[in-house]
Amino acid sequence: MLPEEVKALGQIELKESEIYSAEKSKFAQKKMELVYGIGDEKTDELVALGKEKLSDRIAKRLLKENSGIVNKCPNCERLARTPKAKQCRFCGHKWFEKNKADE
Repeated sequence: MLPEEVKALGQIELKESEIYSAEKSKFAQKKMELVYGIGDEKTDELVALGKEKLSDRIAKRLLKENSGIVNKCPNCERLARTPKAKQCRFCGHKWFEKNKADE
């Protein structure tokens, strides 16, 4: 994930847990601002999306940028266990390349 995405998700979690409050010392507040990007324009834009929309946006971006990693069963279109898997764990379909020795 991008640094601002990590900070935005952390900031959302922080605010949901109610740890971040006016009762903290100025040092603690400043440290939290640096770690979670509070006050950073890019991070604040992402936080404004909310946790669910932000998570969806990150997932779509990662899948788009790393499309070669995703391995789906050609039969049922469900996600294979690993990027190199050749047998579906859901429907049992196999898409192994036949060895010339087997012919």
